[in-house]
Amino acid sequence: MLETLLGGFSGPGALFMFAITAALAFGLAVALERAWMFWVRWRVDEAALLSAVAQGDLAAARAEAANHPVEGLVRAGADAPGPEAAWDAMSAKAALIEARVVHRVPYLAAVGNISTMLGLLGTVYGLIIAFTGLSDASAVERATRLSDGIATAMATTAWGLMVGIPALALHAWFDGKAQRILALCEAVAAYVAAARREGA
Repeated sequence: MLETLLGGFSGPGALFMFAITAALAFGLAVALERAWMFWVRWRVDEAALLSAVAQGDLAAARAEAANHPVEGLVRAGADAPGPEAAWDAMSAKAALIEARVVHRVPYLAAVGNISTMLGLLGTVYGLIIAFTGLSDASAVERATRLSDGIATAMATTAWGLMVGIPALALHAWFDGKAQRILALCEAVAAYVAAARREGA
């Protein structure tokens, strides 16, 4: 199978193979950037953060979430002049945080779908090559055309699926992580609002 895939990069379907590879490179760049943000830069001790906001210690909560998107939410709620203003400020900040958290994640689904579609288009192209002009070709030419066309069809299909399936799986994984971060933000906002009402 590896030989068939490698041969696809120099055969009639090379354009499709390289286009799928470009989609793969883009998807890898997105996945690495989001992985860095989700699991390294935005690392936070959720239990300690929730404990701090539950106790109304907003300064400790901000320190605990120093590099996390939720820090902006805590800051907005803590700096507002009153409980109602705190909720309004956090609501406005939440939209910006959501955009920041889910940023680029949908691109992985696009990479998965585009790769699969490019593979399918390469399949159709390979079949066209295989069956075009068979009626007026010699036996040797027919065998060559069939061989080249079917090899192109299979290589582009396989490569498109090999890129598309992991891209869709990564999209589901990163989307789940993003939703977890947003759920943490909602919980923290509720605690901050409660702390501001108690302190009013």
